[in-house]
Amino acid sequence: MSRTPEEKAVLAAGVAAFNDGRYFACHEILETLWLPDVSPERDLFKGLIQVAAGLHHQKNGNLRGCRKLLLRATQLLTPYSPAGADLDIAGLLGEVAVVLAFCQSAAPGDPLPPALVPRLRPAGQDARSD
Repeated sequence: MSRTPEEKAVLAAGVAAFNDGRYFACHEILETLWLPDVSPERDLFKGLIQVAAGLHHQKNGNLRGCRKLLLRATQLLTPYSPAGADLDIAGLLGEVAVVLAFCQSAAPGDPLPPALVPRLRPAGQDARSD
């Protein structure tokens, strides 16, 4: 889908916030794209927002809330795999699955190991190139 320069800038800001671990800010930024969107990509933005919100919950020790949101996000994002909004959705889904597995055995307050923290990457970028 073609985006305006303003929409591209908002998406880039949301990705930057996500990758900086500022999940609440990411949620707020991406919500400005999601709320007015009537395109087929609307659920993609909702899924990205739910991943950010789930990771925010995990950071705050709310594993139940994290799992619930990540499972919903997975359902919303799967139809956009492998790529949507020029982002690597397949890679994100794989990383979300790892976080879900971590949450199964983690205690509330256990930090997510840095190697398991999901990142939003451009479509076609190899995760190992970070």
